[in-house]
Amino acid sequence: MAERHFVVKKEANSEVITYMEYEKLKGYNVKPKKSTDIYDMINVNEMVIINPTLIEKLVDKKCKRTLEAIIKMLSVIYDDGEDSDGALHKALTEIDKFNAQIENKYKEYMKEKEYKLLLKKLEILRREVLLRVQMNEINYYREETKKAR
Repeated sequence: MAERHFVVKKEANSEVITYMEYEKLKGYNVKPKKSTDIYDMINVNEMVIINPTLIEKLVDKKCKRTLEAIIKMLSVIYDDGEDSDGALHKALTEIDKFNAQIENKYKEYMKEKEYKLLLKKLEILRREVLLRVQMNEINYYREETKKAR
């Protein structure tokens, strides 16, 4: 059985539902986090959003949420006073992963100004983490030289 793709669109003033083929329309793919099987509901595996303002809002919200999670991770690392290299390298990996995700997945849906601002924020966070890693290495070598004496 061949798969059929269509768009369900409900007009605000009428009770008519229009079906359109969406294969030719370009949009943002969204998949639900977890499957819920509830009686009398339509189960959706994937949804394509084609409204540019809605796409922009979704991408902006996703990026803000991820950036806040990275900042929260860094604040926990810094507040513990235990700037272990493992935790800092994990944070650095998360920053690099999010940076790549922005460039590959979200760039085309963001405004240029917001895109550049987000990249600058990530670069500042990245430099801060690298500075902490370097300070840890310097402190480690100082302690090692004190022990060697």
